Amino acid sequence: MMKQLESTKADSLKKHIEFIWDITQHYWYPLYKCKRNDVLAFNDDYINKNEEKITDVRDILLKLNYNSVYEMNEDRLIWLIDTNSLVPTMSKYNDERFWFSEDMSWIIYVSHEGSITLGGEELLTQVKAKWDDWQSNIFVTEYE
Repeated sequence: MMKQLESTKADSLKKHIEFIWDITQHYWYPLYKCKRNDVLAFNDDYINKNEEKITDVRDILLKLNYNSVYEMNEDRLIWLIDTNSLVPTMSKYNDERFWFSEDMSWIIYVSHEGSITLGGEELLTQVKAKWDDWQSNIFVTEYE
C-alpha cells in the first residue's frame, strides 16, 4: 500500500512534525542543530549497505505496533506506506526523505550529505541494543 495524503491532513502532519521534532529548515539534523536530545545520526553506509540493518529498523517499528508509516519526500508530499515496504535510504533521485508515525514518537531522516538520522527514545534504545557497533558509526558534524 502506498497512498498520497490529501493536502489538509498532510499540512497538519507537516506542522506537527516540524514542531515536535524541531525541524526549522528545509533540511534537518545533523545538517542543522536540533533541540531534541533523542536523535542520533549515523553514516548512511552503515545502514544503506546492510540489508540486515534496514530489516532491523522495520522489525523494531513493527514490534512497536507501527504497521504503517508516513513518508515525506523533499517535495513535502506525504505518503502512507506499509512498514514492510520502508527502506530508510536515499532514493534513486537523491532526495531528502523523512519517515515518521502519526503519534510523532519516532522519526527517520535521510540526507544527501551521507547521514541517516534516527529519533525517538524507544527506537534508539532498541537500535542501540541490537547494533553492537553503533557508536563507531555515528555521523560526525562540524558543530558538535
